[in-house]
Amino acid sequence: MTRQLWFDLRETLRQAETTIAGPDAGPTGEPQEPWLVVDTAGGRLWFTPVNAPRPRSATVTAVHDDGPQPSRPWPPYRQPLTEPGPDDTSLLDRLHAAAREGHRWLVIDSTMPPQLHTAAVYDTATVPATATWTPAYLAAGELGPYPGEIAAGYQYDGSVIARFRLEAVERIAADAHARTWPGQTADLLVRRGYGNRTEVFMAHAAGSIDTSTPWQPEAGDETLGMRRVTVDTDGWYVLVDDLWMWRQVDPPMVQTRPGHGHAPEQDMFEPDGPYGSRCTVCGATGYDIADRTLPSMAGYGSDTTTWCRICRSSESHLQEIGRVSRRATWPPSLDA
Repeated sequence: MTRQLWFDLRETLRQAETTIAGPDAGPTGEPQEPWLVVDTAGGRLWFTPVNAPRPRSATVTAVHDDGPQPSRPWPPYRQPLTEPGPDDTSLLDRLHAAAREGHRWLVIDSTMPPQLHTAAVYDTATVPATATWTPAYLAAGELGPYPGEIAAGYQYDGSVIARFRLEAVERIAADAHARTWPGQTADLLVRRGYGNRTEVFMAHAAGSIDTSTPWQPEAGDETLGMRRVTVDTDGWYVLVDDLWMWRQVDPPMVQTRPGHGHAPEQDMFEPDGPYGSRCTVCGATGYDIADRTLPSMAGYGSDTTTWCRICRSSESHLQEIGRVSRRATWPPSLDA
């Protein structure tokens, strides 16, 4: 099994840009070619001018280190950051392109030489404390949508990793009970209150249990599996289980087109720095804002769409009908 080091792609790019924008290091006052330096033995990387230990960026440490440790230490691996390759693209170009496509990870296989690629998600049942949680509407099977948060860049067996406030957990539990049938197994959420303390269980209940009324597990009940869910330090319940396959869904949208009975509205996106955009609905910026340009269905020109990966609001400029915007109901709520 090959050892893999998983680095936060966005943090890696921030350090790369910091190095490029840093002070000139060459004897003639011109900036030197920045290189990526990978310490596979230590599970870290940084950026520095060629063959120079200083100046260099801050060190980026691997978030995940998978596979066997090396039998012997390898020297640091160096690769040009901005020098074009055979396809006329640089490593920095490829990393930027991957981030714009929604990838969150730079993955380095510790072969010799190391192999670099990117990935959108890391598969795990447990996310680290450093994970970034973003608001989302979530559904599982026919249940939902419910307001919650997802761990950005993570999944478990194809399901997003979701967490919910207690109010949403209670709604999910009630909906799951309402969809059960006597004599059939049921996937249930069970809430138990003990004064100021609440426990939540994820249960796969056998068909012999009477699910016509809200079920509470008792001694002797036949269950096919049950797992206790504890509240995290932020007051959220992380519901991760093979039987609860959560997916992010579109929030309720308000769609408008100028000239169709709708008053002019605020632009969905506004400039953020010299090149970026900011979503005016949820405040997302940077790589969470995506753009797409396609040949128009009108047969001439192009259709462009800008959308937000967080709240999924979008704004399109179409040759046939003009501007179309879809504004999300935000932030997520149970009453949306």
